[in-house]
Amino acid sequence: MKLSKKFVVPPELALLYDFVNSLDLRQYTEKGKQHEGHDELATAGQLEEWMRERGLLGARAHVSAQAHRMALKLRAAIRDYLGVAPEDRSAQSQAIVQLNELSAAFPLAVAASGGGRITLDPAPRSSALARVLGEMCLLSVTARLERLKVCSSEECLWVFFDRSKPGNRRWCSAALCGNRHKTRSYRQRQREREVSSLRASLRSI
Repeated sequence: MKLSKKFVVPPELALLYDFVNSLDLRQYTEKGKQHEGHDELATAGQLEEWMRERGLLGARAHVSAQAHRMALKLRAAIRDYLGVAPEDRSAQSQAIVQLNELSAAFPLAVAASGGGRITLDPAPRSSALARVLGEMCLLSVTARLERLKVCSSEECLWVFFDRSKPGNRRWCSAALCGNRHKTRSYRQRQREREVSSLRASLRSI
């Protein structure tokens, strides 16, 4: 099952969501079982399969080693960009510079339909993965790109779509990553209090 369907994300960002989360960096332990991350696009063959599943590559077409490397670089650039807080994206950070540089290799062109709909589609001879950037552009125009975030948990780093009304979620799951963070913080405060108490006891001797 596609990740975008499993997590029920809006269809207009499904390709982008699947692309950035094709790299699973989650390392947490849940119910005594260690989650093992993986990369769906680790090889050119895997990228071909991934693209065909989404109608981005013909049955007889292939992905070259160079195209595979560029796809991984694009994914990394988008993930780095999404990892920057929305309020900091106006600055010319390295993440923005890198995304701009990589985007040049995936040009888009305006496509007008008979019904008056205007879209950004891959330009002639451009990789179909340019559609990912087209979705980013649409989200930016509709002011929803800032709701696509990287989970704040360093054990997770999953990219999620923030559906909350205020749009201020920090974790992909409050019950999982959020609770782990709160539990870890509580235990850290407990240790600090115990150390402080022990030091006070030693000073009073």
